[in-house]
Amino acid sequence: METPNTLNSESSLKLSKTIKDFALAADFGSVIVDIHGNETSELYNFSPFCQIMRSKPEFKSLCQKCDAFGGLEASKNGDPCIYRCHAGLTDISLPIIRNNQLLGFALFGQVEMDEDLQSPFTRIHPIVTNWEKSSELRQARKKIKLVSTTQIKSAAALLKTIGDYHFDETDPRNRIKFNFHTTKKEMKSAINSKNDEIHKAIAYIENNLTTNLTLEDVANHVYLSQFYFSRLFKKEMGISFITYLNQQRIEQAKTLLAQSNLSIKSISQNIGYSQTSYFCKIFKELVGMTPVNYRKVK
Repeated sequence: METPNTLNSESSLKLSKTIKDFALAADFGSVIVDIHGNETSELYNFSPFCQIMRSKPEFKSLCQKCDAFGGLEASKNGDPCIYRCHAGLTDISLPIIRNNQLLGFALFGQVEMDEDLQSPFTRIHPIVTNWEKSSELRQARKKIKLVSTTQIKSAAALLKTIGDYHFDETDPRNRIKFNFHTTKKEMKSAINSKNDEIHKAIAYIENNLTTNLTLEDVANHVYLSQFYFSRLFKKEMGISFITYLNQQRIEQAKTLLAQSNLSIKSISQNIGYSQTSYFCKIFKELVGMTPVNYRKVK
């Protein structure tokens, strides 16, 4: 199975083979996923424990969230991210970026570490799975590979080399584009407009939320002057361009605050705000509370 469609067939096969070879050589489980955590490759060298976990819908959804959030953390600077999943296993994530777009993540790991060695690595998802209730999972867990911190860090360093070989070397903050799912409420807002330029503008905004997006950028994309586009957007959408942009970004921030352990600064950067203080100001204006307080009540 290939990685997302924006990778050509040759590159996809080459990357998949490299991922598989690394998994077998290092005796790690590995998989390639899209930006939402859905598998886009075979499950290479997966442990019996993780195979059982992913065979159960209630656990698989958590595995996919961990895959997505681990990748999101790694995509901040393009380097591998070492983290712990909802079941307490240690994983490594590497962002896959091609043609100036974030396509997904290469994930490795599914290994156990001694309890006193786990502290440097963050549990990426707030939900902790109570897998001990299942005798099948308890038996499978005993077969999980036990590794040291040195082994994990060495694997991450090797992944970095793989990434430098396969992917572009420009600044990843300028390359990453996240394709968040639009909610039904947001889609309804866009559909209410029958103007083609507005539909194109909405799609462009959605695909470029994490960049330093400006009114000029969007106006140029739909071949309209800034002045005319600004008036048209407000007429069709009922709100200004900047208000709409902030609303979309804050919706994504709410999801990340509720479903990940990413820091406020990381979330701010990952949704397109260069200054955390400005992000917090906008968040409080639109939500009625600070990001920290929002996370506490969710």
